[in-house]
This record gives sequence, C-alpha cells and structure tokens, in this order.
Amino acid sequence: MRIQNFLLDKGQTSLEYALVIAVSAGLGLTFLKKFQGYMLDNPDSYVRLQLKIYERMFDPSLNYKRFRLPR
Repeated sequence: MRIQNFLLDKGQTSLEYALVIAVSAGLGLTFLKKFQGYMLDNPDSYVRLQLKIYERMFDPSLNYKRFRLPR
C-alpha cells in the first residue's frame, strides 16, 4: 500500500515539474519577444536611438578637425 501511494505522489510531482517547465518556457519566450520588439525592432527603440546619435556624431560630411597629440 505504501509503495503505491509513494509512486502516485512521485508521478504527480514529476507532472507538476513538467507543467512548471512548460509554463516558464512559454513565459520566457513571450518576454523575449516583447523585449526584442521594445529594444531592437521598434523604430524608436533604445538601440536605434543610440545608433542615430553615433551616426550624427561620426558623420563624414561634417569635415572633422584633426588634433595632433604631442609626443
């Protein structure tokens, strides 16, 4: 009797672990999609704003001035 109860409890625990893994994997994928949309794919995203700043800063049409470093 005790062995059957133990096996049933063990099976239930493994099923619970499988469900927890499935739910957390689903939530993780959803979070990554939202994060990618917010940080990378969006035209007003943080990464694109930083790239625009660097493009303006290092634009070759602005004729940069050269500075010599003393030796």
